[in-house]
Amino acid sequence: MAKHDIFICFSSKDEGSARKVVALLEQRNLKCWISLRDVRAGENYQEAIVHALEATRGIVFLFSTFSSQSNEIKKELSLGGSFQVPVFPLRLEPIVPTGALRYELATRQWIDIFPDTEAALDKLAETINEVLNRPVAADEVEPDRIGGGLSGTVVPAETIPPLPKRSIKTIDQPVLEANSPDLEAVRIMLARYIGPIAKMLVQKASTEAPSLDNFCERLAEYVSAPADRASFLKAARERLSSVKS
Repeated sequence: MAKHDIFICFSSKDEGSARKVVALLEQRNLKCWISLRDVRAGENYQEAIVHALEATRGIVFLFSTFSSQSNEIKKELSLGGSFQVPVFPLRLEPIVPTGALRYELATRQWIDIFPDTEAALDKLAETINEVLNRPVAADEVEPDRIGGGLSGTVVPAETIPPLPKRSIKTIDQPVLEANSPDLEAVRIMLARYIGPIAKMLVQKASTEAPSLDNFCERLAEYVSAPADRASFLKAARERLSSVKS
């Protein structure tokens, strides 16, 4: 995958605004990844989304009536949070976040694209450049100050320092064999909360987690609601308890 700076999180019904944002940011030398352009023909869409989120340095979230109603958008933001990616909200219309998005935006400083679109996009590009290019030592970054998830502490985008990407290593022996009954059981549990993308995430975690407990914790990060996350974690650990013994 070609390197990019910004992942564009948007509703397909806001395509016009999304294209305008991408054009402006790329004029400012901020390479964007946007699904309507960058998912190749024949490529698995969900896998492409996950890989793009893993590789990105920041997320621009186009907040609108349409995106606020999209479960896929919430999954993308949750995934971004699990990868510790800062989020830059751009509000397309004067609406207030509700539900799960309230955790993401309620205390976060967003930029309004109205009434002056050009000025707003200039400000967005300036903010992104400031945040992504701000030097910071790894030990100065506190995990609960990183934006991007649908739960936990969220802070204004302009105060988030750039975070060194966590190293992703593949272990020699997966904690659960592919297509095993236990792996399939955990996939079904996770899919209840996040949908079909659970299949890829479970397979990925099984090759990266050093232990079964870490495997469960990694997957729990993708469940946005705290109560649901706790329920999933408990059920997954109970299912895999016999494997540990």
